[in-house]
Amino acid sequence: MPSFDFIGAFLILFFFGGSIFVHELGHFLAARKRGLKVERFSIGFGPRIFGWTGKDGVDYRISLLPLGGYVALPQMVDMQAIEGKNDSDPEALPPISYADKLIVAVMGVVFNFLFAIAIACVLWVTGRPLPSNSATTTIGYVASELPGRPGPSPAAAAGLRPGDKILGIDGSPVTDFMQITNKIALGGGRDANGNPEVILKIERDGSTLDVTVKPRLIVQNPESGDVIRHIGIAAAGDIIIEKPVPGSPASIAGLRQGDAILSLDGVNARSFNHFRQLLAEKGTREVKIEVLGTNGTKRTHTLTPVMLTHTAELADISFDDKGTTRKLTITAVPDNALATPRPPENAPRRNLMLCDTSALPIGSSYASVLRPGAIITDIDSPAGILAVKTLAELENAAKKINKKEPATISFKNGKRSDTLHLENFKVTLRSPEKTPFIGVTHAIKSTLVHQPPHEQVGAVFRLTIDSISALINRNTDVGVGQLMGVISIAKTYYTSADDIRRVLWFTIIININLAILNILPFPVLDGGHILFATIQKIMGRPLPLKMLLGVQYLFFALLFLLMGYVLLNDVKRCNGDNTEEIRQIVIKRYVNTPITFPPQTSP
Repeated sequence: MPSFDFIGAFLILFFFGGSIFVHELGHFLAARKRGLKVERFSIGFGPRIFGWTGKDGVDYRISLLPLGGYVALPQMVDMQAIEGKNDSDPEALPPISYADKLIVAVMGVVFNFLFAIAIACVLWVTGRPLPSNSATTTIGYVASELPGRPGPSPAAAAGLRPGDKILGIDGSPVTDFMQITNKIALGGGRDANGNPEVILKIERDGSTLDVTVKPRLIVQNPESGDVIRHIGIAAAGDIIIEKPVPGSPASIAGLRQGDAILSLDGVNARSFNHFRQLLAEKGTREVKIEVLGTNGTKRTHTLTPVMLTHTAELADISFDDKGTTRKLTITAVPDNALATPRPPENAPRRNLMLCDTSALPIGSSYASVLRPGAIITDIDSPAGILAVKTLAELENAAKKINKKEPATISFKNGKRSDTLHLENFKVTLRSPEKTPFIGVTHAIKSTLVHQPPHEQVGAVFRLTIDSISALINRNTDVGVGQLMGVISIAKTYYTSADDIRRVLWFTIIININLAILNILPFPVLDGGHILFATIQKIMGRPLPLKMLLGVQYLFFALLFLLMGYVLLNDVKRCNGDNTEEIRQIVIKRYVNTPITFPPQTSP
């Protein structure tokens, strides 16, 4: 049985490498059909790793740098800057027509589109798994605030409500919630002060109105600096009970697995988060919950939520960073806290670990040390170096520090140890948080969508055009650094390996992106070949060879710099993903506490 590692690596090579191969195959077959001289067929750039020379005299090879590929055609625009020296003298070869150049240049793009359509046909038959609420444009949840951002969320501040149906964004109609999310993220609207702004056309209680919302930038990755516009909404959807917790109010009241929650005290529940929001407002008061059973019958159950602790005791560390107060969150963990399998639930917690560092700005000098998973080892105080093992010891040590001098704190992150000097160092213990629970979990439903191939390809095409437009629009918050490079693409394939349909969908995205990016009219790209050929056709004579070589070298250098920049951000993004993974592990294991319901008697 092949391991997951092998499957992931195979999918990367087969589908990502295959997408590049298909593109170059389009050029190759068109060139052979039109009678052009083909010297080399390469997947990748740079030095040859391995390959062979075919009976047709073509050098078929795999090259060192997996940044694309090429077919060396000396009769086309000179590409020696990328492809290396030609064996043939281009000037000694027969000239080719404008139609030859146009057809050969465009066939790579055509083949990518054909490959995408072929894969879309497969997904049309098999279906693509999507959340059951993916087709809605109705808001199911309005967050009270955004993570790590004090104050009301943009949606809450603008007065959006669960049940509002979004008809359009900035004048463009929308048909599903993914489209809504993308249009907000890629939007370029700004108010008179230059702050992000988006105008939603919504339907509420039979009336249509425009609502102006001020999105906020949320950091997607602390290392690469990826940011995205958010307003704090989620889609409406059915609330299906997965299984009532034994001994919980829901179980005792008679709620059953598969029941769909419809309302709480007469208020329609639009999503599970909205239901939790309504429940929190009720506290421990008796509530009436209407459900739709699996047999299609509506029932109403009366029950009383129980106020339960759902977080461990935490500590907030605050310090001054160039005049700005920064806050970090600490939790107590056992030895080998991040090990797999996890330590026993009753293991003594004698280490203090950072679990939330989101308040640190991107690029902060503290960020390399203050990461989730870092452990505080000791604090230097007037009373000497104090080892801190518990939150109470951390609080007492902070009280002994001379506030006029920076506190000296030692951290350990894996095998690495660091010492930081933090000004105006303070520690505040945070009591465990409580919230009302009834004891149900939400069954996340998905559905198989059998979308026709032209709709799949069309949706990806529009998203790609929107992304490119956002990239060149100075009013958006999308930057070149957010482009996916080879590492991010490979990682996406690897993490999608558990469902081949996800792999196929991502391959459609890759091929449409390859097609559109390559047809752009920039030298080095296929669109550049078409541009040069068209200029020569209009002028009625060849362009000067020195000028063509100069432009090719210039744009190759720019392309190489862009690829290097994207690759660097890819590395940072992977580091940031690892940091986020550690944060999630710490929160799941040691910040969130198991929910246990006290014994209850049936009414």
